[in-house]
Amino acid sequence: MEQPIWKKLFVESNIPEKLTPLKEISRNLWWVWNTEARDLFHTIDADIWIECEHNPILLLEEVNYQRLLELEKDDEFIIRMNHVSSSLHKYLADRKELKGPSIAYFSMEYGLHDSLKIFSGGLGILAGDYLKEASDSKVNLVGLGLLYRYGYFRQNISINGEQLSNYDPQQFSKIPVQPAYDNEGNWLNVQVDYPGRTITARIWQVNIGSIKLFLLDTDFEDNSDEDRFVTHHLYGGDNENRLKQEMLLGLGGIRALKKLGYAMDIYHCNEGHAAMIGLERIADFVSEKVLLYAEAKEVVRASTLFTTHTPVPAGHDSFHQDMFKNYMDKYPQRVGISWDELYNLGKAEYYEDHFNMIYLACNLSQGINGVSMLH
Repeated sequence: MEQPIWKKLFVESNIPEKLTPLKEISRNLWWVWNTEARDLFHTIDADIWIECEHNPILLLEEVNYQRLLELEKDDEFIIRMNHVSSSLHKYLADRKELKGPSIAYFSMEYGLHDSLKIFSGGLGILAGDYLKEASDSKVNLVGLGLLYRYGYFRQNISINGEQLSNYDPQQFSKIPVQPAYDNEGNWLNVQVDYPGRTITARIWQVNIGSIKLFLLDTDFEDNSDEDRFVTHHLYGGDNENRLKQEMLLGLGGIRALKKLGYAMDIYHCNEGHAAMIGLERIADFVSEKVLLYAEAKEVVRASTLFTTHTPVPAGHDSFHQDMFKNYMDKYPQRVGISWDELYNLGKAEYYEDHFNMIYLACNLSQGINGVSMLH
């Protein structure tokens, strides 16, 4: 008896052929800052537009099919839709050839739109605005982050005035993400080693105008329940889970860029969460370019920028040396250094038994800045 061949299917809403440009517009977050595009979706069904919290992908699933048939025959709506579609195509065509250095931007969160729950506050909103502005300004930039199943909690207040934290799962088919495929149509993934095992993360793509944001996700059947939890919550779980997330973002993020075929000029680390990008790049230079550790470190420093948002000890992620060594004990051998040399990259004066990610980011970056003059 032949074994069945299982394939993943992504089910999308069926809309009349004449309205297919709506799908393309809904899948590029360019519409978030384009008034005409937002008004177009509002016109389809104002009530559902509000109920679905301005998520056009969900709108197209929820709206009555009869309404879509009406719109297909509405000449004024078709003219408006085609105008918005043409504007998007022109916008993207104007950005096919970009000048200036290529930049890889790493952040734990991005505030792009409420339909994509991968942000919690100011750090994420700023990161999201960077991507939008980079698109408008024709900057050659690619973003890297994590795709969370539950994101950050939604705050509600009880009748007694207590804060209630609600986590709503994201259905990835109903948000503006899509699998990143290779040239043969295979869904790309990367692996990161944890103690005694290797986890796999799928790579998803988000289009923000001309900018691509790639997100890593471990919540699928290839991983154990423990490792599927790694990308369940933004800043969720205990300190060990935070270390797993930051290894995935830093080590896995660089590996994802390589899988996707990107070789960037500048690497920007938005806060210390992504500081391990420097460690992974050093290892690559040692193994692929046959550089000595000291040489590789200087090459990485010369092409890395770091921005901090909370320059106080309480705002810095750090991990006890025993736990950090349990996860990273094989790294020194990869690059030909001692454990003490690695540990000193993140050793903080005020917390000597912890490995500090801000210190790591500072030691592996040439340009260091804060988000305000005060910082």
